Amino acid sequence: MRVITVEEHFHHPESVARVLELSGSGPITPDAGFGEFLGTNMADRESAERLAGKRLAHMDAVGIDVQVVSHGANSPGNLAHPDAVELCRTVNDALAQQISEHPARFRGFATLPLYDPAKAADELRRCVDELGFVGALTHGSIEGAFLDDPRFEPVLATAEAVNLPIYVHPGMPEKAVSTPYYAGTWPAAVHFLFAGPAFGWHAEAGIHVIRLILSGALDRHPNLKLLSGHWGELVAGWLDRLDEVVGWTDHLDRAPSAYYREQVWATPSGMYSQNQLNFIVAEIGADRIIHSEDYPYVVRDNVSEFLEQADLTDEQRGAIAHGNAEVLLGISGE
Repeated sequence: MRVITVEEHFHHPESVARVLELSGSGPITPDAGFGEFLGTNMADRESAERLAGKRLAHMDAVGIDVQVVSHGANSPGNLAHPDAVELCRTVNDALAQQISEHPARFRGFATLPLYDPAKAADELRRCVDELGFVGALTHGSIEGAFLDDPRFEPVLATAEAVNLPIYVHPGMPEKAVSTPYYAGTWPAAVHFLFAGPAFGWHAEAGIHVIRLILSGALDRHPNLKLLSGHWGELVAGWLDRLDEVVGWTDHLDRAPSAYYREQVWATPSGMYSQNQLNFIVAEIGADRIIHSEDYPYVVRDNVSEFLEQADLTDEQRGAIAHGNAEVLLGISGE
């Protein structure tokens, strides 16, 4: 069975260093154990920075034919500084160079300098036309704004024009949200996890998609395509409620679930639960699910086995494993 996974990340160390230098203090107030916690829970450096080596060996071992790779943590795409433009270009060029060494095994999502939406749109076009990338990936908000903000219309319009998706990936909630919602009488490490990969950034990523629906962005861009990880970032399980309650107004032309089922694709992001798979298939259909592992943050030994053993028809299994990605991203089949 051919397998394509689409939420897979790399780090560009020089750009990460510059982002950390320019970003200032983060949303978590550190305590005595926070630095040690971060140091012991970071992704393996070689796996994060190189597409060959450990990553390629892992792909062979678990049956991944193609990874679609994007920049992971501390991405310059969310840097609120003019340097973001050149840093994103550097990241994209570095990713393209590594992909060129194994062109049958990797594809890329562009990192976009959202600080300058016009330049971000230009960079998306360059990455598609010149580097052969198959879409873009964004991390959360920038300066408190999401992609529904009118300033980002050039980015949405360009993604629609190139007919490739934007992966609406989670990012850490900003301090104004993180502290009142997720800080408490627990260590900074728990604050970080609660605000981030345990819950908070998934809720925010789901809100990001809902905002694109409620704002009319998907009416203005009816061919815009979105990817949403972690089984739809809570939203795919909330469609009936959204339809009922938002339906108390006449704000939208369609029910929220209609936008979602027509313009959003969900991925598991390494959360390999048969119950969640069954539910999401029932809610949005197997033709709206694309496989992912979330490497190198999540490393599973059952990437292929999860689908092979799942309660799916052969047609559904093939669609989720590779067929949907091939169509959505324009990746040629075997």
